[in-house]
Amino acid sequence: MGQKKKYRNIALGIIIDTALKIPPDTGVTYRLYYLSKKLAQNGMNVKIFLCNRNFKDDAEVKNLPQEPFLELHIIPKKIFYNVKKLNNIVKANSINILQAEDPIYFLRYQEIGRNLNIPFCLEMHDIEASLLEGLKYGKKEVNSRKILSLSACTLADKIICMTPLDYDELIHKIGANIKKLTLIPNPIDLKEFPYFGPNLKTNNVVFLGNMFYWPNQNAVKFIAKKIYPKINKQIKGVKFILIGMVPENIKKALSKSNFIFTGSINGTALNQILKEATIALCPVTEGSGMKVKLLNYCAAGLPIITTEIGASGYEKIKSLIVENDLNKYPKIIIDLLNNQNKMKVVGKKNRIAIEKYYDLEKIADKMIRTYQDVLNNFYSKPKRIKEVKELKLPLPLWLREKRVKKNNNKNYYIVKNGEIVFKKEF
Repeated sequence: MGQKKKYRNIALGIIIDTALKIPPDTGVTYRLYYLSKKLAQNGMNVKIFLCNRNFKDDAEVKNLPQEPFLELHIIPKKIFYNVKKLNNIVKANSINILQAEDPIYFLRYQEIGRNLNIPFCLEMHDIEASLLEGLKYGKKEVNSRKILSLSACTLADKIICMTPLDYDELIHKIGANIKKLTLIPNPIDLKEFPYFGPNLKTNNVVFLGNMFYWPNQNAVKFIAKKIYPKINKQIKGVKFILIGMVPENIKKALSKSNFIFTGSINGTALNQILKEATIALCPVTEGSGMKVKLLNYCAAGLPIITTEIGASGYEKIKSLIVENDLNKYPKIIIDLLNNQNKMKVVGKKNRIAIEKYYDLEKIADKMIRTYQDVLNNFYSKPKRIKEVKELKLPLPLWLREKRVKKNNNKNYYIVKNGEIVFKKEF
């Protein structure tokens, strides 16, 4: 058995392949951005090793906002997917704990942790097998995702999930070791997302989310085809505002009078829309993980109608209106619009609960304690890569959304405080 190590400082390296925008426009990048920034502000050394999917040139990199605490390593795809080269990049940055954001990338890069003799954590933003089951994928692919998830959980030094449902499924569906599991929900920066309460003059119904993501896309189709027409017949002037990235064909097919797509927007614009919102929806019937949209809804103090899947991770918020029968949504919306006092009371309760249970500062403290515990209890381990070499590792599911185009930028950038401090072409 190896010798136990003790660490005073935490140098966290996060390996992720995503199209990163700041402010973020997906649930995964939301958690990545806000938690990483707060962890760094609280004294951790945080470096993000990012596959470059969307920065096409120096100008786009320079347009990143100034973040004095974060260090971004924007790496060309060819280098990012070369394990030995990424190993050398991580090694050069004196990382003492690694983290991947899904099982595929954990398995792809787990040997870096072994080579550098440092612990490797796995964040499970959702259970991919459950997502695929809900979307009616075949048993072969669902079982393949289960095997990959179990392999990653077996090799991980710590597994972090966001909801009690995912925690339970990791144990009973995937077979993860309960001793490795920690439940840490997504946080909200309450300074950045203020309280407004429901706007009682506008009658605006909002839905927030990446509509390239199939569960969100299905929810929006239902809103357009089943909820909007019934509301429009009974109450004139109700607007449905769909916030977030959206495929052009969906936007073209569903756009109509008082059914408006905003596209991807920044934090200031989002707050303005939430300030003018009356009711928020989350009629999501597939998937797993914790829906970030509810954090924004609750912070704004809106009454929320959601399914149980949409409410996963928010079990402590008793003021959510949880209904799995989507056909009942029109009546619930109409009843709320006719009861302004109820909307105000429910919205206020949502804000109070989010402050109590999901504040960014509190969640960041728990993350830091988790990382420190991992480091303090880490033992040197022999390399175990034989199991992984026999697995065929697919590309991430999000690439099937087809929301990014080919990127030919061959430069490796290091960005600190919004400035490029290193650049090299490969």
